[in-house]
Order: sequence, then structure tokens, then C-alpha cells
Amino acid sequence: MHGKRLLCRMYAKHRAARYTKKQKLRNLWKGKKQIAAIGCLLIGAGVLYCRELPLLCFPERGYERMKNSAMLRVQNAEEEELLSIQYAGAPGTYLTVRHADGAIPVFLPPEKEAEPVSVRDILEERFGPLEQIAFGSFLSNYYIEDMSTKATEDMLNPILLAEYPLQMEQKEEPQILIFHTHASEGYLDSREGMTEDTVVGAGSLLAEILRKEYGYNVIHETTVFDRKADGSDDRNNAYSNALPVITAILDKYPSIEVVIDLHRDSGEARTSVLNGVNTAKVMLFNGLCRTKDGPITYYSNQNLTGNLAFSLHLQITGNERYPGLMHRIYLKSYRYNMHLKEKYLLVELGTHKNTVAEAKAAMRPFAETLAAVLSGK
Repeated sequence: MHGKRLLCRMYAKHRAARYTKKQKLRNLWKGKKQIAAIGCLLIGAGVLYCRELPLLCFPERGYERMKNSAMLRVQNAEEEELLSIQYAGAPGTYLTVRHADGAIPVFLPPEKEAEPVSVRDILEERFGPLEQIAFGSFLSNYYIEDMSTKATEDMLNPILLAEYPLQMEQKEEPQILIFHTHASEGYLDSREGMTEDTVVGAGSLLAEILRKEYGYNVIHETTVFDRKADGSDDRNNAYSNALPVITAILDKYPSIEVVIDLHRDSGEARTSVLNGVNTAKVMLFNGLCRTKDGPITYYSNQNLTGNLAFSLHLQITGNERYPGLMHRIYLKSYRYNMHLKEKYLLVELGTHKNTVAEAKAAMRPFAETLAAVLSGK
């Protein structure tokens, strides 16, 4: 009996050892599956992130191929042209590219002149000597900082920005380009299907005032970059759709110095009363190529200082000439195609709760502000 019990114990130990070994293998395989699942999730997140990356920027690599796909016949674009835009390795997205005015407008001599404003004098009147200005005070008075980014003192140096040269001589060649990354954006009382009730309508009015009253040769590009040719929404790719088209126009007309990307913001209505008229506030927007943790390494903006100087001069000049016209400048982390030119503006004209009339009422004082900044140092 003793030998039988011993044999049973040995067999039980053998079974226990085999079970433990199998259990370890099962746990190891389960761990590997978990690691594989986490890896798949990370890869999927990376793919999704890269898929939406063109909304914010397009990497330098592969950009020439994308740009070359946007062969625009701008000067003779009397008919709409269907282009295939390729980005981030995704299938071709078709959008209708059109030019608002056909042939480039003829040069018109200015009807009026807008006197420049000394930005340095205004800053010193408000803060004292610029060498002694507190960065926090300067930032809070003129900027809204998005939680995704963090502005630095060397980036927003008031002395450098106040004295940055922004003067532009008037020429017969195209000098200003107005377009709309989100051309489908409308207002509280916009009529469905009526282009003149969207930001494109406000852009047309701005272009007309700049041409007829201030003598600038303006191209207004009306392509709807946030919609596909079939009418479906494409907001996630609007910036990448716009980039090759706008680059092609700038390559065609190197005389263009000012680019205005005219948008409409969301949120509560932002309104001022100017000369007795309800007027949508103008908020300028700058991408800093920087998160709150530091610079974004996969792209840069060699024109960032020029972008920041241009928006600050417009903000200060606009409120000096028309108190309440300009909202504080919004700072966010990415680039938004603003690397294309020094004098590049991303403009938020009111919000979706402003009316069409309020938005269009802002175009004349904004045009005067722009002419004032471009006319002097």
C-alpha cells in the first residue's frame, strides 16, 4: 500500500507540473496577444493621426509631387477645372478648383490712402519702454493662448515685432491673394446654397474694396477646399487640399506678397458697433509650430516672425482706427499653411452666430486697416 500511495503522489506531482507548464505557456501567449493588440491600437492611432496630419501641415517630403498635381491655369480659368489632389498616401480626392474673377484684374490707381499707425508708439504709450515690458502683460493684452501651445518671450518679442518691415508698394501685378480653406462656412442667417452668404461673399467684398479704393491687384480664389466635388464634407483634409492649389498660384504670380485665408469662427457672436453699425469682430490667428511641451519637430515655419508681426500690426492698427474692430489674436500649436508667405493672415471673421450683414460690415474697416499697415513702416 505504501508503494501505491507513493506512486499516486508522484503521478499527482507530474500532473501538477504539466498543468503549471501549460498555464505558464497560456499566460505567455495571452501576454503576447495583449502586446500585439496594444501594438495594433498604436499603429491604428498613428495611421489615423497621419491621415489627419494634412489638416495641420503637410510634411516636406513628398510635397513636390502633391504640388505638381495642382496644375492651375489661373489666368484663363473661366471654366471650372477638376483636379485630383493626393495627400498622405490616401486615394485621390477630387475637388473643383475655380478662380473667382477669371482673368487677373487690371490695375486701378488708389482712390484713397490710409495713413500708417506707429505700433511702437502705441505700445510704449500703453506699457512704457518696450525694453522693460513684462511678457505676461504683453501676452494677455494682445493674445489668447490655446491650451495646446505655449508662446515664448523670444517668439513674441515686442521690439522685434513692432519694428518689423511690412510696407508693400503698389504694382500692376497681382499683390494680394484671398482664399478660403473652409469656404463652406456661413453665418446665422445664411441662405442655403447662396455663396454670397458665406465667407466667400465676404471675401469678394474685401477684394473689391482693396481693388477699387486702395489700388491693390487682388486675386480671389473661391475653391471650396472643405467639400469634395460630390458635395460631401471634407473638412479634415481642407488644409492639405488647399496647400498645392495656393502654392501653384504663388508660383504663377511671385509678385503676390499678402495671402489672406478668410474663415468664420464658432461660438458666441462677437460684435462691435462701429459708426452706428453692428459689425462682426475680426480675430487674427497664428500657428506657432509648437505644443506646450516644445517645438514640433516634423515641420517648421521660416516665416513665423513675419506672420506674428503682421497680425500684431493689424490688431493694433485696427483697434486704433476703429476701437473694438479687432479681437485678441488667437495662438495655436500647428502651422495652417502660414509658412507660404511672411504676410500671411488667417482671419476669423465673426462666428456662426453673427449675421451676414455684420460680417460684411467689417470688410471696409478691415480693408482700411490692411492698407494702413501696408502703406508705411
